[in-house]
Amino acid sequence: MIFFGTRGRSVSGQVLEGIQCPSCDNQQFVSFGVIRHFHIYWIPMFATSKKAGIECTHCKKTLIGNEISADLAKDIKSSVFTKRNTLPSFAGLILFACLMLFAFYVVVEGDIREAGYIKQPAVNDLYLVDVTKIFPNSDPEYRYGLLRVNRVLPDQVEFSVSNLVYNELSGVRKDIREGKAAADDYYDSEPLYRDTSDIKRMKGSGAIRSIRRSN
Repeated sequence: MIFFGTRGRSVSGQVLEGIQCPSCDNQQFVSFGVIRHFHIYWIPMFATSKKAGIECTHCKKTLIGNEISADLAKDIKSSVFTKRNTLPSFAGLILFACLMLFAFYVVVEGDIREAGYIKQPAVNDLYLVDVTKIFPNSDPEYRYGLLRVNRVLPDQVEFSVSNLVYNELSGVRKDIREGKAAADDYYDSEPLYRDTSDIKRMKGSGAIRSIRRSN
């Protein structure tokens, strides 16, 4: 379950003179601001409203929002809602943006790395593939498997094709993680040959989903 909603917090301001309290006739108030923000799991995402207010130093009478003049509210907001005070209300949004930038960086770095793998294949490289884009007669329900580089020839690459296929890439990744994909009997004995120029097109068409290279 996702917990979300809005919450508010107050920000203290300055002492103001010359404003008459409607309750006790005192002429000294303390300004403050109330900022409300939308939150997810109590992490503030962004501000939803900002209101200025004043509190009598004598009787604690509080006036907020439309209860004070527009000019006074404007002056209070400019002094109270500084960047230092308002940025915490955008903490979640800033964090989300940072995570998105990091994810984008990881994807770009992965694409650059895999482009290098395609340009210079190496023995034992593992290609996570959509077999339906390589073998048209494959069962479309079980479409994800592995190609392992056996040999790199002058103009071709020799692959072994996995005997197992899955309906999700997670099944292939699990076999790699558990070491099953390292065994020779995991693959069919009949090799598959592809021209080196075709491998880049296979990546572009989605036939090759990702490439793993052992260190």
